[in-house]
Amino acid sequence: MIVLVLPAVFMAWAIGANDSAKAVGTAVGSGVLGFKRAVLLIGIFTTLGVLIGGSGVSGTISGLAEGMSAGEVGLVLFSAASAVTLASLWGRPISTTQSIIGGLVGASLALGLPVDWWTVGRIASAWVLSPLVAALFAVMVYRLYKPLLRRIKCLRNLELTQKWLVFTAAAFSAFNLGANELSNVAGLMEGLGINGPFKLVLAITLALGALTFSYEVMMTVGRDISPLGPTSAFSSQFGASLAVSAANLIGLPVSSGQAIVGAISGLGIYKGERVNLKLIAGIVKGWVVAPVFAGAFSYVLVALLA
Repeated sequence: MIVLVLPAVFMAWAIGANDSAKAVGTAVGSGVLGFKRAVLLIGIFTTLGVLIGGSGVSGTISGLAEGMSAGEVGLVLFSAASAVTLASLWGRPISTTQSIIGGLVGASLALGLPVDWWTVGRIASAWVLSPLVAALFAVMVYRLYKPLLRRIKCLRNLELTQKWLVFTAAAFSAFNLGANELSNVAGLMEGLGINGPFKLVLAITLALGALTFSYEVMMTVGRDISPLGPTSAFSSQFGASLAVSAANLIGLPVSSGQAIVGAISGLGIYKGERVNLKLIAGIVKGWVVAPVFAGAFSYVLVALLA
């Protein structure tokens, strides 16, 4: 089991280093939360998400690994975690979900196992739709939320309300991070008979990844895509969380990173603010390169070592 457990821990750390930025990046970038408090929030709510909110996603992922041994799944996770770590070094938010799916497909092809292309197609369609749906939700939340804030006349109450709402949206996103991205890893482990307390180990490792390696990606999400004040931060984060939660309900593993990037850029365009299209193009390129790299690396490793 060592050949499975160590790559799973590496993958959890990589998720913390990259995907945690998408859960709290808007809160940190808008100045509502400090970095250390954001990491604490990640640790608490990601744990809750993976323990009580990820069963549907776990089942979908484990089905794609049917027929693989523990060592082969370990190679898949190592390949995916390597792709995510390289993106984090580059400061780019990519999809850990896509990387894991890419690794699973590559390993299946190397082993001559049948690939459930119908499920892969459903997941891929969700990857395309999630940023668009998140952008739509973010605009809807903004249009509902801003008029309500105008009714608050006391400046202190207004600031306090905005801070708590941004905090709530970040907590919701962190919960989804555990229920979706981390549950991808948990689902693979459960399929091989490792469950229960190991989910807590994964959640703690994810928090360590957020603490040690997530700052650059966090700033990319929360500062560099488009200017974010507390109102835009809440609307983007909450809109993205609604999109991811909808996917969780139907058991589709989607990317919180794609959702938050879609929400921030969509809301920025709606408000007529500056949107860094060059950065977005680079991020989208990473969404394509990461699963291809993970799939190719997994194919090579499995072909050589399995």
